[in-house]
Amino acid sequence: METGIPKSENYIISANGQKIKVYHTKAADFAVICFNENTEITIKTQKTFENVTVRPIRENYNVSTNKDNNEISLSLSNKHRISVEPYGLENPLFIFCAEYIQKPENATHIFERGTVSDIGLTKLTSGDCVYIEDGATVIGCFTADNEKDITITGNGIIWGLPMLERKDIKKPSAVLFIECENVKISGVTFAESASWTVVPTACKNTVITGINIIASKMSSDGIDVVGCEDTEISHCFVCVNDDCIAVKAVGYFDSRGKKNVRNIRASDCVFWKLDCGNAIEIGYETSCEEICDIIFENIDVIHSQYEGWQSGGVFTIHNGDRAHVHDIIYRDIYVEDAHEKLIDFKILSSKYSVDKQRGKVSGITFDNIYVSGDVLPPSIFRGYESDEGTFELINNVKIRNLFLNGEKITGRMQAHFITELSKNIVFDV
Repeated sequence: METGIPKSENYIISANGQKIKVYHTKAADFAVICFNENTEITIKTQKTFENVTVRPIRENYNVSTNKDNNEISLSLSNKHRISVEPYGLENPLFIFCAEYIQKPENATHIFERGTVSDIGLTKLTSGDCVYIEDGATVIGCFTADNEKDITITGNGIIWGLPMLERKDIKKPSAVLFIECENVKISGVTFAESASWTVVPTACKNTVITGINIIASKMSSDGIDVVGCEDTEISHCFVCVNDDCIAVKAVGYFDSRGKKNVRNIRASDCVFWKLDCGNAIEIGYETSCEEICDIIFENIDVIHSQYEGWQSGGVFTIHNGDRAHVHDIIYRDIYVEDAHEKLIDFKILSSKYSVDKQRGKVSGITFDNIYVSGDVLPPSIFRGYESDEGTFELINNVKIRNLFLNGEKITGRMQAHFITELSKNIVFDV
């Protein structure tokens, strides 16, 4: 361990013959590799292995192994973010490849290669640009309130777990921006956040691209979009012990988080959900009028592990407050390994609910969903019946092109759908 940052004792990595630093978390070991062209990666494991899976599977990586020497070899481009799994779900290795990000000319907070900086809780103001260079590690949290034009970029690491020991930080998210405009977060790897990791709250015009998030602590959500408008998320790798991505309206961090959510797009990402939470979630906290115009597309869900606490799904909407959740699109999504539910849509009163009125769920489209596995996981659609006998139905859900191992699913029975207090759940064949 170097300055509190744990190093891997499980893997040795070289890229074109050059040794690469490998870090350790309870969720996975990981390495960040910056290069401009394709490079040859060699991985030496400390334990013997029989079979190696490299995900996302649809990329069809050309992997060679030398079991006598415990070696794995493959060629990667600087666009690849992969999970190397010699032992199944146990002790995977994540490799995050990227182009080297140069220091912006307007950088105001600079963390250079080879440094480990404890910043505690650092408040950013309008125009600030944080640059964390490849090989630099920052321990702490960044926050901003009612500021504009803020950037966090670089190929370095933000390590969060030591923030749990800080009594002066109530909810130590790695990044918490409240009511900010024109925010850009790119390239950085977030390791072991002590709370929800990246949390834009009541923000407008947020761009999050090319980041990596690994966290093993329960409630360490990946990206939580709270009461925001106009948010773009792309090319991210998220492995957390709760929701990989969640869209919410809630006042946990600030009452301004209870704003309507509109125009959110998440694309070209890789998600691994550990034991808790959901892979792609809307809810539970939905304390606003509308959550709408949301697109999730071209996403690989490489694992969605078993939870067993009413949630535990790949595609989930848990409407626990008054919002009307509508006009949601899921398309071109590849589900490699789902241990619980595929779809879990519910209108309900939960322990997170703050509104007395229950909301609505309608106008949902699934298009080109590809599932791998022995069986198709079940799906649940359940509306709400109050004690007074009033109803809120889940309405108008269209499923177009759902496949299990390449075979098209054409009806509710074949899809293992359970529907209660719901209508117009239809397959467009």
